[in-house]
Amino acid sequence: MIRYQLALFGYSQRFLLPCLSFVALLGVLYANELDSPAAPEFAISAGVLSVIACWLTIALVDAEDPTQWLITRAHARRLPTMLIGIVVTVLACCAVLTVLSLAWSIAAHAGVSWGELGSALAAHLAAACAGTAVGLPCSRLLVPRTGYTVLAALIALAVVLMSRWLPFVNPMLYALSSNKPAALPVLVGLLTSLLALAASSAAVSVLVERRS
Repeated sequence: MIRYQLALFGYSQRFLLPCLSFVALLGVLYANELDSPAAPEFAISAGVLSVIACWLTIALVDAEDPTQWLITRAHARRLPTMLIGIVVTVLACCAVLTVLSLAWSIAAHAGVSWGELGSALAAHLAAACAGTAVGLPCSRLLVPRTGYTVLAALIALAVVLMSRWLPFVNPMLYALSSNKPAALPVLVGLLTSLLALAASSAAVSVLVERRS
């Protein structure tokens, strides 16, 4: 199923626009050699990656028409298997973008410590998981119309990225951008994002099964 979803993504080329948008952001972010700390730039790229992950998730789910989706679901036999394929495919794309972001930062900055790279890696993984968790319920799996999908995704991403009272993405990005000790907020953000992704996948699976 993972191989099929990767092939579907590559054949449909729906990954191109989100990924190129992220690369364009990195080009602007690291346009010149930077003397400033790397952590605030990591916060920006991680925050944008959550949006890209949500976009990739919706794009991958919508890559198949309803008839083809039913055929794929029949071959998968179990809906959770199909959802795992979607999630792993999106996270694989985000992993490539994360490596590109970290490598670009190393090239642009005079020096980035291993501690900063570790925090940045965990922050990007947390952001990717959070974006995927938002994208699954906002996709055609539960929201049949594109306009409603866009509106639901924008509202959910705004809550995830801007709500400081949620131990989710915002506290982690705030700690990185303010050059405060970020190890604990990043760890909490990673754990909560993984739990949110698991909960989102389980909820979507149950709701889709009930509707079918």
